[in-house]
Amino acid sequence: MILKSSILRHFYTTIITILIFTAFSGCNPTRYLNKNQSIISKVKIEGVDKDLTEDVTSFLPKANSKLLGLNIPLGMYNTFNVKNGHYKEKPKKIGQAPQIFDSLKANLSALKVSKFLFNKGFFNNIVTFTVDSVKKQTIAIKYVVNQGLPYTVKDYSISIADSNIYRLYLKNYKQPLDSGERYDIDKLEKEQQAIYTLMRNNGYREFQKNYVKFTADTNQQTHQLDLKLTIKNPPDKDKHLLYSINDVFISISPDNRSRIKSNDTSKIKDHVFFIDKENKYKAKRFSNILFLNYGNYYRNNDYLLTYNRLGDLGLFKFINFTFTKNQSDSSKLDVGIDLIPSKQRSLSLEGEATLSGSNIGFNAGTTYTSKNIFGGGEALELKLKGGFETQPKQTPSGIEQPHIRSRNLQSSASIIFPRILSPFQFNVGRYGLPRTRLTLGYSDINQIDRAVTNINTLLSYDWRETVAKSHILTPVNVGLVNGRIDSAAAIGLSLAALSRYQNSFTLGSQYTYTYNDYKLRFGGTFNYLRISFDLAGNTLYILSKLSNSKKDSSGQYNIFGRPYNQYLRPEIEIRRYQQVSNKQLVFRFATGIGYAYANGKSMPYDKLYGVGGANSNRGWGSRFIGPGGFPINEVSAVQNITELQIGELKIEANTEYRFNISNNFFTYKLNGATFIDASNVWNIKDIGLLDAQFKFNKFYKEFAIATGAGLRLDMGFLIIRTDLGLKLHDPQFFKENRWVISKWGNSDFKEKYPNYKFLNFNFGIGYPF
Repeated sequence: MILKSSILRHFYTTIITILIFTAFSGCNPTRYLNKNQSIISKVKIEGVDKDLTEDVTSFLPKANSKLLGLNIPLGMYNTFNVKNGHYKEKPKKIGQAPQIFDSLKANLSALKVSKFLFNKGFFNNIVTFTVDSVKKQTIAIKYVVNQGLPYTVKDYSISIADSNIYRLYLKNYKQPLDSGERYDIDKLEKEQQAIYTLMRNNGYREFQKNYVKFTADTNQQTHQLDLKLTIKNPPDKDKHLLYSINDVFISISPDNRSRIKSNDTSKIKDHVFFIDKENKYKAKRFSNILFLNYGNYYRNNDYLLTYNRLGDLGLFKFINFTFTKNQSDSSKLDVGIDLIPSKQRSLSLEGEATLSGSNIGFNAGTTYTSKNIFGGGEALELKLKGGFETQPKQTPSGIEQPHIRSRNLQSSASIIFPRILSPFQFNVGRYGLPRTRLTLGYSDINQIDRAVTNINTLLSYDWRETVAKSHILTPVNVGLVNGRIDSAAAIGLSLAALSRYQNSFTLGSQYTYTYNDYKLRFGGTFNYLRISFDLAGNTLYILSKLSNSKKDSSGQYNIFGRPYNQYLRPEIEIRRYQQVSNKQLVFRFATGIGYAYANGKSMPYDKLYGVGGANSNRGWGSRFIGPGGFPINEVSAVQNITELQIGELKIEANTEYRFNISNNFFTYKLNGATFIDASNVWNIKDIGLLDAQFKFNKFYKEFAIATGAGLRLDMGFLIIRTDLGLKLHDPQFFKENRWVISKWGNSDFKEKYPNYKFLNFNFGIGYPF
């Protein structure tokens, strides 16, 4: 069933009507208040150092936020939470509730600010506030701070009763506050945590934070203080106790029965025992994920690494560690690891869709996983994904074209081993579980007058060097590509463009480095980096040269009766996530280039770039942008020329502002976002299209730019996302028409380009980035 433009118009009209009504509801925000109540319209603070302002602001009362100068969030709240002129007893968490002034809370905020400044070394600070009436039942609060002179550190001394603790501390000693530096309790607490971690990673398992204490002796005349660090001994003991690892017992049981050393106990290695009540797991496979080894001092990091490795297996829903003092030697710890298996089979879904008038793009996929297929944590992973894209029956210039633009299908089968399978040894670090992946894949891109299929197999390794740094190495990637293009579609295209659809063979290697990918699950403020390299054909080219192989009529070496690809394809993606309260600002930049050389006449079709869609530029559908400044909307006289909207170089930039709308939207969390996207693809080599090549003196004028807004329904296990993109700048016109936003509502433009759509609706699963 094809969605008509009229449906979209009704949808947009409904959304706009709701927004107008919401804005109107916010125009008189105090109408539902009691007579003795007032809302806070503004909160201001003066007299605080710039580097402390953001922290201080978090302690202040919150004013009702505004959007475009209107109380729209409050208007949303009023729209859904008022009945018979009064607020409901059980309001829905939609929008923002009225921020009602409370003198006690305002005074408590002043006390919190004062305490914060005290902890930052301003011991004599004074905080006051005034309340001013702005209009009827609306007030503004102004806080005035007199920080006073800060206290700075003069001398730093250490007092540690246990001589072993003293020596260990001195080996790792770093003074938390230098002489002359302002007193800061946060830095002292950080040092306290560092000492605690140091001791727990050196055998002192019972060491507590409260053993570490800082005291300050102040001089009010000089505003200086003497700082002293004291590490106490445990109560009623003259020293801290050191602990080492003794026996380790691993017990796998579906009913979590008590660990017992019985006839079904096997020995993995000295002092490591294994009990499998289900008889489904190989004991020896657990030896490389244990970091709690006999005779070693207890290290909290070893415990965490072992716990994380067991979690990374994905086999257990319950993991519990117990540390028990050995009866014959209380300085030794017997370790019990109790495991309860999780479901061994799982099925996940993914999907995305774009909608712009009669342009529809849809992709859906599923992944089936069967765990522990060989008893050592191995997994079988089956993937299936497919989709289609439609386009108007006429181009913007009135040329007839088929409605179905393309169909695609991808499938793969992988066996994943939770260890490195390699004849060569290389250090993969202690963080995370290293994996070996064997994959057989198939893809089919079937377009109106051309098609490309690819059968590939690969061997890859992935491991985590540290918590933040991860690597994926694919030393072997073999691909067999079959392509075709109809003779009518080939008219006017260059040899470089036509060679994209030739039958070919690929033998290459890939490498990907990722930084901070684990933080994507937790949010906050951080940077993200992904760098990848894809190389192919070099080994075959050297062998062809050494063996004096003959070239075919096109000047290429062949293998298995077909030319092999040779190319370099580096990529980089940089993101910045900036958290501000419960809001987040995300910046993203991504670029990649594919360059074919020597035996490669062009990049393989599946290695070319396309932009647009739910996870890219949301003003356009997938692969509906570019290449470069080719004016497809005005001069396309070749049927299906849109199939060439791919390129050897891509540049993408995105900015997205994310915010919370409601924490209880039909029991789920509803978030919103506004965004601006800019992107395009270009060709390095001339393929016979006007302005499709990358040129340094004009590429910056050829970005497709869109803005828009969207909703994210966070269901915990699934995030459903919708985005509405609005085209601002479209490089697929002649220069005088590229700023299309200025043409919105222009009747002459509409008459000339009746099929052009300014809005593009996107549907996706998860965040775009």
